[in-house]
Parts: sequence; C-alpha cells; structure tokens
Amino acid sequence: MSVKNKTDKLIALVGLESVGKSALFRHMTGHQTGIETNVKGSTVVLTRRGLKRNVEVELVDTPGIRFKDDSMTTKLTLEEIKFLEEVIIVVKSPHLKNDLLLLEEQLHLRGKKVTVIATHKDIYEPSDEEKHFVKDLLNVPVIWCNSRSMKETEQDELWEAIQDASTWKLNSSLLHFLPSDHEAENKNWLETVLRQKVIGPLFALLLIISMFASPVFLAYLFSSYVEPFSEKMMIVPLKEYAVHFPAFFQVLLIGDYGALTLGWYSFLWAFPVVLFIGLSVAVTEETGIQEHITHALDPWLRKIGLTGRGLIPVLTGYGCNVVAVMQSRSCSSCTRASCISMISFGSACSYQIGATLSLFGSAGKPILFFPYILILFIVGAIHTRVWNKNSLPLTTVSSLPYLQSITWRGTVFRLKGMLKQFFTQAMPIFILICLVASIFDYLHVMKGLSALITPILGLFSLPADVAPGVIFSVFRKDGMMVLNEGQGSLLQSLETWQLFITVYLASTLSSCLVTLFTIYKELGGRHAVELLGKQMITSIISTLLLAIVLYTYFN
Repeated sequence: MSVKNKTDKLIALVGLESVGKSALFRHMTGHQTGIETNVKGSTVVLTRRGLKRNVEVELVDTPGIRFKDDSMTTKLTLEEIKFLEEVIIVVKSPHLKNDLLLLEEQLHLRGKKVTVIATHKDIYEPSDEEKHFVKDLLNVPVIWCNSRSMKETEQDELWEAIQDASTWKLNSSLLHFLPSDHEAENKNWLETVLRQKVIGPLFALLLIISMFASPVFLAYLFSSYVEPFSEKMMIVPLKEYAVHFPAFFQVLLIGDYGALTLGWYSFLWAFPVVLFIGLSVAVTEETGIQEHITHALDPWLRKIGLTGRGLIPVLTGYGCNVVAVMQSRSCSSCTRASCISMISFGSACSYQIGATLSLFGSAGKPILFFPYILILFIVGAIHTRVWNKNSLPLTTVSSLPYLQSITWRGTVFRLKGMLKQFFTQAMPIFILICLVASIFDYLHVMKGLSALITPILGLFSLPADVAPGVIFSVFRKDGMMVLNEGQGSLLQSLETWQLFITVYLASTLSSCLVTLFTIYKELGGRHAVELLGKQMITSIISTLLLAIVLYTYFN
C-alpha cells in the first residue's frame, strides 16, 4: 500500500523491529495489522486505518527498520516516510538513546512533526526527573507505555501527545546527551543458555525439534484415537445410505476419491496438525523465544547461505508457505533467494505435515514420519547451498526481543487466522481435488494422467497407481492424500521403501501452485520458473539416491 498520493491526514508509526508498533496500532485504531507477535519482521506491508479518537486521521503501521539494511521491508518504510509530514517514533524505553540515534540517521526527521513513544516501560521506566530531562532535550511529546497492555487513560494521554506533536529540530550530536541505555536486569535463564557459543545452538536445535515434534505427536495420537469411532459412527452409515444414489454420485461421494470418505479422512488427519502446530508457533512468537532460537543458530545457518533472520520465514513455512514467502521480504536482498528456496523445498507446511502423517499412518508405519521430516530438512539445506552459492549473508547485529509472558489475545488471533485459512481455503480446495479426482476416475481419465509421469515413477520402481498423489500434490501438498484411496489399501500394498519414496517425491517434486504464484508475484516469473526447475532436478536426483539406499537396506 502506498501513501504517496494522500499525505494530508496520515501519521506513520515508525521504529526498529520488535518495539511494539503493531500492538500500538491495535490500541490506537481498534484494528489488527496482521499477526501481532513478538517476532521481528511480522509486519511486511504498510497497513492504514483511522484512529479511534478521530477516524479522519489515518495511522500507517510500517515494517520495522534495521540499521544499514537492504531488505525489502526497510526500503519500503524509508521510501514511504519521505512523503509524510508527521510521524510517531516508537523506541524501546531501555534503549531510547540508541534507537533514536539509529532512526534519526536513517529517517532524516528534521522538519517533520514528531511524537515519541517509549515502549517496554515494564522492563525499564525512568524516574520523573529523567523523563523531564528527555522531554526538554527532545522538545517533542514523549510517552512511556507498555504497548502490550494499555488502559483507556493511557490511550487518552497518547492521543493528547499526538495532537501536541512538535517539529523535530535536533541532530545526532544533541541526541548523544540523552541518558545511557539500560540493560534489562536478571536475564531469563533461557537467554543465558542460548547465548552460549557451543551449548546455545545445540539447545536451540532441541527447542525447534520440540516445537514441531510435540504437536505432531499429539495430533497423531488424537487422530488415531478418533478415526475408528468416526468410521463406525459416520462413514459406515453414510456409505450405506449413499449406495442408493446413482453410480456417478456414489463415485463422487463415497468412491476411492470420494468427497465424504476421503474428504473426512483427510480432515481428521490434517486439522489436528494445523491446530497444534499453529498453537506451538504462536506461543514461541508471542513470548519472543523464536527470535532467540534463530539468533543462536545463526553461525550454523551461514554455512548454507542463510542467517538467523532467514530461518524465521522458514519456520513460518511450517504453518503456511505463502505467508513465509511474504515474510521473506524482511530478509537481506542477498539472502532472500536462499530463504525462499529453503521454504519451497524444506518447509513442510501444516497441510503437508498432516497429509504425510495421514499417509504413513494409513500404511501402519507412522514412525516413518520422523526420518522423513529430517531428510526433507537436510536435503532442503543442501539444495539451498548448491543452488545459491553466491549468496553471502550480510553481517547484521540487532537487539533481540525481550522474553515475555504469553499474551493470549495475540496467540488466539494468530491461531484464528490459521484456522480460518484452513476452513475457507485448504479444505474447500481439497474437496474440489477429491471431486475432480472422482470425475477423472469415473471417466477413466486418471489412467491417462498417470501415464504422463509413469516414466519418472519407473526410475524409482514405483507402481503407476501412486501417480495421482504425485500429480495432485503439485496443486496442493495435501493433494497427495488421494493416495488414501480404499481406506489405505494402496499404501498398505507398498513396500516400506516404496512408501517412503512415494511420499518424499510427492512432497518435493514441486512446491504447490499457490506458493509458486506467490513467488511469481514477489520475485517475477523468471525466478519462479528457475526455482521450479532447480527443485525438480534436486527432487529427482535425491529421490533416486534415496531409492537406491532404502532398497538396499530393506532388501
């Protein structure tokens, strides 16, 4: 969203990352900007809403700025601020001096009307004497608050300060007279451990595994427990009732790819994964743990052309690849391609995780999910390094967010967004895939489609029957769940190594069309086509090597 053509009643919220701009935006406008989380780069676009106190005045929430950075989000903020006459500078109260020095250098504030908001006063609130000194030196309104929780009286005080905004006349020389920054006392033990050179990355890796292993295990237990009851109480009665329908409608509803039978089966295995992983990721973001984890892993990630910053969108990809690609805007220009490459190949979205868990579970071999997800990440890292050799991460040093208690409002909001996407986008599209597959099956077209990729499947000694799963996985990753046909009879007929190779190939041959379209919009058609070609090459080569190794091991 651009603000260039309408600057008369616009005020921008501007600041470094993780200072609380999006939370302030919610308090001041009554609207969410997107996902309000305690993680850097969660705002990747400009959002504009009218103020609650005066709807004719619009507030613009901008992405967080990083010092001497060439990311798309930083460029976007700096470009748009040029056209505004009034801004609200948001800084951390403990780092007020340093934040203002960095922002004054990049924003060229002289001549703009400015209000300063110092957040995180729960971490550090200066004395009344220090507050008066800061206000007198800056000669603009300054408010101290906790952006995560603001009372109505505090919001009234903030509105009054905005109305009294004054012209910024200072330069960096005078800002050096501000009180020195204050480090938070009694740092959390977790921060201390993650800052250790050797133990930190290992512990961070363990936390990441826990973030996803625990929700997936809980989802599997839930689905396994509910499945026999749902089969007896719902699916069997539906089949008995539908046998009186014409043959065509029987195929559509209760056939091998039936919208009721396969659709419900897929929902049962995918929804718990979306729910539990969404909750896990939301909690780690809200508390700030995710940023500390990625920072601890930064030295390791640089070896594959990524940084800790680049890992954040990759982790987001385990919820939704589309959101992750958009969040990669906060990456440096020289690492963004590596980040998107890793997302496309190695980030198994919640739908893909649900699908693979369902397939392995239907085959009676759920334990295969864990080596699958590990190999997917390892090959994804190798793929990223091989195809992005010239990617040299920038060395950036930025303050980490404070570890804070969970804000259930932000957590629930994020979770609601993921669940809404699941019910309004993922499941309807999958039901549509079921209907299309059923029609193709009824018209005997499925055999013709399977013949298209039979040569590829032949390379890995896979039967042509698995072709529909590979084909539909290109449209959506949960499209591979059509392999659950016949209540898993096809999957159960495969040898262990064939089962693993089938799921791996369907997962990696291509990113889904929605993700590819997002990459096209973000980086252009040429980049999307090149990424698709590279991913197909890596997928076929790695699948062939895995097939050789697994066939040798199991035979």
